[in-house]
Formats: sequence, structure tokens, C-alpha cells
Amino acid sequence: MFCLLLLTIASSFAQERQPQFLQTIPVGSTTAISADRNGSVYLLNPRRNLVHLDSLGRLVTVYSPQTILSRNTTVDAGNPLKVLVFTPDRQELLLLDRFLRPISSTSLSEFGIAETIRAAALASDDSFWLFNETDFALSKLDMRMRKVVFDTPLSLVLDQNRFDVRMIREYQNQVYLLDYNGGIYVFDNLGNYKQKLPLTEVPFMGFLGNELYFVKEGNLHFYNLYKQQQRTISFPKEKKYTTALATKNRLYLFSRNSADVYSW
Repeated sequence: MFCLLLLTIASSFAQERQPQFLQTIPVGSTTAISADRNGSVYLLNPRRNLVHLDSLGRLVTVYSPQTILSRNTTVDAGNPLKVLVFTPDRQELLLLDRFLRPISSTSLSEFGIAETIRAAALASDDSFWLFNETDFALSKLDMRMRKVVFDTPLSLVLDQNRFDVRMIREYQNQVYLLDYNGGIYVFDNLGNYKQKLPLTEVPFMGFLGNELYFVKEGNLHFYNLYKQQQRTISFPKEKKYTTALATKNRLYLFSRNSADVYSW
């Protein structure tokens, strides 16, 4: 079956990208995952500790918080110098350096923000993007000014009766807000709405080069952000992959409690 999987993947890529199965690793969440620009990967292990793997999938370090991280924790390694860990249950923004040493921990209650932030991400200027469910807005929290510097109302963008916002990411000076039911909404880095990508029922999105990628119905899809072209890698149905992390050297395909790791 692995041979069939590899042949299926290989037929979808150029010759220089011939994936080879390496190993299966246990994981504690299929969405508390992130990859940085250098190909390092961050994920929760079965004990829900945060694990840092290098570009070849080798263990670098483990962060063990005093309070166990939940499965719906957000991990954002988009900044080259720090990692954001956001826990919706505690409404806490935790910043770690690349060696997973704590930099700061901020409770959103300190800023008078109601306990309804459902998604958070790092901004390129060291601020934070927040999805505020109570105000139904995309907000930007500036830590230097210690206040929300602007809110973009989403009532004319998202369907308030059926929205399900799962995550936010800033990438190449654009902000992407993933609504499982509605699609992926794109804003500029000032929070101005630009467009909606018609990609629904997506639980997690990642970025590699000029492409956004996601898993849907067990298959891996790549969407070119500038050409609006999509390509798909099909997998055997029994694999039941739900999310993925793609880096220059490694492909991590997540199922319920594990991830299959490939080189490519």
C-alpha cells in the first residue's frame, strides 16, 4: 500500500520531488501544528507537549508547559524568531523563541478583551491578529501600544448564522482567515478585505512558496495564490489523512493520532 501511495504522489510532482516514506510518528493533535521558513516543524506529542523537529524531522527540543495544552491549541511559527502558542480555553498568548524558551505570556483579559477570541496569529510587525467572536471582527492587537489598533467588521463578509472560524495566518503581506463553512477570506496587512477563496470544509491550511495547501476528503490540494490554479495529490482512502505540513524536504500527513512522514 505504501508503494501505491508513493506512486500516486510521485505522479503528481516533478522528477526532483520523489517522496519516500520514512516513518510514522505519534501526535497529540492534527491541527496544533506549524512549520517555519527553514523547514522546522512544531507539533504536539501524545502528552500534549510542544515538539520542535528540524528540517530533516529530527527532534530538537520539547517544551513542557505547567498546564497541559489542549487539542485546539494554535501554533504559529511564521515569524523567523518566535513561535506563538494560543490557547482559546485560557485566552492566553504565549511566545517562545526558536529553542522553545518562553519569551512572554499575555492574558487577553489584561486588554479588556472578552473571552471570545477564537483564533490568533502572529503579525509581521510583532502585533497579533485576532478573530473576536463577540464583536465579529478581525482585530489587530499592538503589544507596544498595549491596545487593539483597529477592528475590521466581518458582518458583511462572513455568514453570522453558520461561520466556523478555525485559524488565521499572515503570509506574504496578506492575512488569511479560514472559515470552515464559508471559505478562506483574504485581507491586506491593514485588515482591508480583498477576496474570498472558494475553499470550504478545510480544517487547516498551510503555505509553501506561492501556494496554499490543505487536505480535503483525504487528498492533498495545492492552490496557487497568484494564478488561482489548483493541483491535487490523491491518496488511498484507507489512509484517512485530515491535515498536512509541507516543507522543502519533508511532507507530514496527519491522521487521528499519528503522522506519516515522507522525504521529497
